[in-house]
Amino acid sequence: MARLTGRRIVLGITGSISAYKAAEVVRGLIQEEADVRVTMTKEAMHFIGPMTFTALTGHPVAIEQFPPHGQPGEEHIDLTIWADVIAVVPATGNIIGKMANGLADDLLSTVLLTCDVPCCLAPAMNFRMLGNPAVQANMDVLRNRGYHVIESAYGPLANGEIGEGRLAAPDQIVEAIAILADSRRDLAGRRVLISAGPTAEPIDPVRFITNRSSGKMGFSIARMAAQRGASVTLVAGPTNQSDPYGVTVERVKSSEDMHQTVFHHLDGQDVVIMAAAVADYRPKQTADHKIKKGAPTLILKMERTRDILKEIAQNKPPVLVGFAVETHEGLQYAKQKLIDKNLDLIVYNDITVEGAGFDVDTNIVTLLHRDGREEVLPKQLKIEIADRIMDEVVALLHTQETVLS
Repeated sequence: MARLTGRRIVLGITGSISAYKAAEVVRGLIQEEADVRVTMTKEAMHFIGPMTFTALTGHPVAIEQFPPHGQPGEEHIDLTIWADVIAVVPATGNIIGKMANGLADDLLSTVLLTCDVPCCLAPAMNFRMLGNPAVQANMDVLRNRGYHVIESAYGPLANGEIGEGRLAAPDQIVEAIAILADSRRDLAGRRVLISAGPTAEPIDPVRFITNRSSGKMGFSIARMAAQRGASVTLVAGPTNQSDPYGVTVERVKSSEDMHQTVFHHLDGQDVVIMAAAVADYRPKQTADHKIKKGAPTLILKMERTRDILKEIAQNKPPVLVGFAVETHEGLQYAKQKLIDKNLDLIVYNDITVEGAGFDVDTNIVTLLHRDGREEVLPKQLKIEIADRIMDEVVALLHTQETVLS
């Protein structure tokens, strides 16, 4: 199941040069299996035509407040009743001002005036407009009323200048909408710390020892934890994965970097999930200069790295989850690791199985519980497995609360 299966999204498009990027947002929402309906201002039609969105969504685009045929002038109500989330992408200074001051002089602004579901907006305008005190005051008004503002990005603008005001990346907008559309919110108020990706242990200034972890599983867990309402910190080793929306990301390189960063954020966490593939060994000494080719063989003396998970377990957070990635006799090892590291749950996967392992979008895992239960999950997308892991985390938190009460 995708992240937005069955969720109904109304996307409002206004007259910004970045309106063409709304097509990418619609495509991303549909890929997540959302049902999307689009309403456009007449100004938006100067930048992109409604036929594009009709083709993408399979629905006619709503433009006129009083269409000559069809709906009898009540489409603003119908769209609001239909929607689970309303998003304005891009949001111009004009529509932001209308929203803040309760003005409704076209279909989109009237839809927004009737909105009683979660609503977000993605501002896009030149940095001079964005920095105008009136625009900033209007956005503060909307934030205080509970609207979610997807902050604009820094970069090249339409007139060739560089500055704030670029529309946020379409994949970030899709993630923000997914968070608003998830009605569960069963991790709201919880703090979750997650590690992901490999580490890189330097041999010399040029070379290092690493592993094949892509970080996809850990990043998926961070996305789902944030989607379900948690305040998430992600400590990530070297990986090309993009930062999940709404997640605080700390980028590190070596196992020692990861150790220091994890423990810097450890206090006060409700849940810690160690999904990173941290090196077990590192070169005992790092050469100051590049090691030149010379002798037929080269011997590297290695030393153990610190066991981050074991050290966390010594002052265990309410919920502690580990991973065991193995190639042979892994199930027994995972069971022992569950005991030795004092874990509440361990996620075991055999990377030799087709469809599991590194740098792929799917995985095949077994969830091992403290009470001896073993749950084998079928081959699924990593984002789906991440959601299943968060189900177990929520259950563990509720069990502990029941015991304490």
